[in-house]
Amino acid sequence: MRVLLTTAFAAGILTLSACSTHASSTAAFCAAVNKGSVEFAGLQDDPSNGQLVGKAARAMQHLADIAPSDIKSAMQAEASSYREWAKTGNNAALTQNAFTVADDQLSTWLHLNCKGH
Repeated sequence: MRVLLTTAFAAGILTLSACSTHASSTAAFCAAVNKGSVEFAGLQDDPSNGQLVGKAARAMQHLADIAPSDIKSAMQAEASSYREWAKTGNNAALTQNAFTVADDQLSTWLHLNCKGH
């Protein structure tokens, strides 16, 4: 999957174990992304696991709720796509242009604001 947070949750590619400390909301967001990357590592192997998809959708909404203001709308777009996936069982929403644009914005922001180890 191309998508950033799917990749973060599913494959754990974003191993963001430390964050920039220029704002507490940034640190909290980076930590939550890191936690999700570990917690939802199995999603890539079993994308039809409805229970896991539902948990991931709730986690994505939590990320949208705590996202710093400069990426809040992008994070909400991703959370909405995950909610649709959980509701329908079909992850087609993760291939839509709105998700791709949001994913690119988030990828750039995470790269600039969160340090990986």
